[in-house]
Amino acid sequence: MIKLKKLLKENYWNERKFGEPLPKLRITEEAGVFKNKDADSYLKTLNDMLGEATYKSDKEYGWYDVTLEDPYYVKNLDKVYIIDESVPHSFPAEHRDFCYSVYSVPEWEPKDGKHTIPTQLFEDFAKVTGSIIIDGLKGTVTARCGDLVANDVTIKFVLDVVAGDVKPEKEIYAKRILATRS
Repeated sequence: MIKLKKLLKENYWNERKFGEPLPKLRITEEAGVFKNKDADSYLKTLNDMLGEATYKSDKEYGWYDVTLEDPYYVKNLDKVYIIDESVPHSFPAEHRDFCYSVYSVPEWEPKDGKHTIPTQLFEDFAKVTGSIIIDGLKGTVTARCGDLVANDVTIKFVLDVVAGDVKPEKEIYAKRILATRS
């Protein structure tokens, strides 16, 4: 963000002689992009980990076609983004959410403009956690948590449910998430 007062104090404009080209505007990003300190702190982590964002604004940064390495289970994400927010969440423990991971679930690929997700899954996942966001028309799941590790565990849980390996139960999900926090 350009600070007009700072720019005027640098006094580039008054020292220029008639006919000289305008000086190049020097913009420096100041620390602290987001107002929410936890999201801002994690933005720095994402920038270090994923490189420069594909898009950015003062409210959101995002990366498309993200490839993660071990120890992440879901290696190829459609998108990772972080919003300048801090959503309070108390399950399975008190924390705040601001980081999103989007994944196209192969079994959910829409056909003929209609979603293929069993409608009961929408309700089942909603009963587990508010961190699982399903888009039936796109066939995607979005995990909203406080970091990529929790997002990865959340998406893996969804994939295991879709594969029939586990039931969509709060206790199973909670156990998985809490195992990453020790």
